[in-house]
Amino acid sequence: MSPVPRAKLLSRAILAGTSVYLAGQVVHTVLNTNRWPFCTFNMFAYHKRDQALQMRVRLFTDDGEAVGPTDPWSLLPLEFFRVVSVLERVFHAQDDVEVRDRFCRQALERLNRRGWRAWDEVKASFSAGPGRRFVAMELYFVEVDFRTCSPYDRTEVTSAELVHRYDPEGVVADRAEAPLWRFVEPLVEETEHESKEEAGHAA
Repeated sequence: MSPVPRAKLLSRAILAGTSVYLAGQVVHTVLNTNRWPFCTFNMFAYHKRDQALQMRVRLFTDDGEAVGPTDPWSLLPLEFFRVVSVLERVFHAQDDVEVRDRFCRQALERLNRRGWRAWDEVKASFSAGPGRRFVAMELYFVEVDFRTCSPYDRTEVTSAELVHRYDPEGVVADRAEAPLWRFVEPLVEETEHESKEEAGHAA
């Protein structure tokens, strides 16, 4: 019996390794789990709850004009989902005021120095307008109900909390504040137990 050529052995090993890897990837995708070097690949195929926590930003120019509240995706020259991840680490994972202020200052300096155009999943930068510059910023955590809040009106929320305000020149304090949010009630669904109780009372 002649020995198997080394090239054939190598090809068989590569085929076996690839098969094992693909099998592992399928398992992690089906189970929706991440374990290096496998991931779920569920970024565009997962079920979201009816209610969610989101972020909104509001920027202020040196003459007191406000941009927002709106999504924070145009704050950094990154893919929109990476912008959210960065903001979560700065404003949610820790509460160091100095770190938050430094981030806001550097983000506004970047916007004032040079904007960027939209490309693929990177949103175009916020623009202060000719002759103006951004000098202050607010970041909010808001709750939305996808069944009752309009996806086109970013001020329509069920609740809102100011997480951080960066205002070294005091332009926000000098503003006559108008109503900022349009609050809507979240849709409350009856549980099966509540439905049975109501049916019993009606009987």
